[in-house]
Amino acid sequence: MRIGCVIASLGSGGAERVMWSLCTAWAARGDTVTLFTFDDGSQDFHAMPVGVTRVALDIAGVSSSSLGAIRANVARLRTLRCALRRVALDVIVSFTDRTNVSTLLAARGLGIPVVISERIDPRRHDIGTAWSMLRRFTYRGATALVVQTARVRSWAETHVSPSRVHVIGNPLRDVAAPPVAAGDRAATIAAVGRLVPQKGFDTLLRAFALVHRTHPTWRLVINGEGPLRASLEAQVRELGLDAVVALPGRTSTVDEVLAGSAVFVLSSRYEGFPNVLLEAMACGCACVATDCDSGPSDLLEHDALGLLVPVDDAAALADAITRVLDNPVFRSQLGESARVSTQRFAPARILQAWDDVFVASRRRAA
Repeated sequence: MRIGCVIASLGSGGAERVMWSLCTAWAARGDTVTLFTFDDGSQDFHAMPVGVTRVALDIAGVSSSSLGAIRANVARLRTLRCALRRVALDVIVSFTDRTNVSTLLAARGLGIPVVISERIDPRRHDIGTAWSMLRRFTYRGATALVVQTARVRSWAETHVSPSRVHVIGNPLRDVAAPPVAAGDRAATIAAVGRLVPQKGFDTLLRAFALVHRTHPTWRLVINGEGPLRASLEAQVRELGLDAVVALPGRTSTVDEVLAGSAVFVLSSRYEGFPNVLLEAMACGCACVATDCDSGPSDLLEHDALGLLVPVDDAAALADAITRVLDNPVFRSQLGESARVSTQRFAPARILQAWDDVFVASRRRAA
């Protein structure tokens, strides 16, 4: 199959990682894959997969005025359309909201099925009035709309016909770190994510302050970087947690961090599909997560595979963490059950789900 993939960049985000993984898998099995990015490719976080043709369009940018933005967007659409026409494609796959809108507009009339995918909860992620209106208008022309969780399906069905909506989780990447027995893990609670309001690390710090009163030997390590670093560091000082909380920044050894930590906490206010939660489960961590609108409940069955708590409730989060810390046997059971359950997101299964979407899309477009 000849697959064209469109995304803004190959940066370090979750959508980029999944796009890279899919391109890698499709090329490895013999598909002809062309990856179009809006940037120039100079800031890639991921190395280009073997067998994938890269087309860096260099059309990203911010305009200083409304008129300039209109002109720039028209030029971008023209560039993208010309690039798509130059390549013989059986299907186009586009990731993320604004990129989806641009791809649908650029591909109009080309006769190529366009499969778009939302990669975060669109009910919580504001893309602006103009883009939202364009999304509602353009999404009707999508051959298929892929979302990551069951909770987002209802939103998707207000934008395209229900028969064109497909729920596909993310493929579980190979976890590099070897399994670590529960008894050999450090007395560490791990969290991973950008230091932004969405991730709820301020709530996690308040919860850990409560946990620390009765479990003074446990540490909290929040891996990630972002604009809230200064405020989170100030909060750590205000709570008197300097000796037991670390914010080491972005890490390239996430697997080792997760495999060596006894507990993982996802404190997000909203998600699309929390890749790091899936990876923590695969590493055998006992997981505690907020039951935010999209994501965690698709991965964790409460009390069986992890614990789910209300969003922005520091006391409930502290209680759940304390419950896991107080019971090593329960902690071990949660970690092992979670690890086994991640096989439903094995790459082969996710790839088959995408193939099913392609077959249905090509049938509709015929």
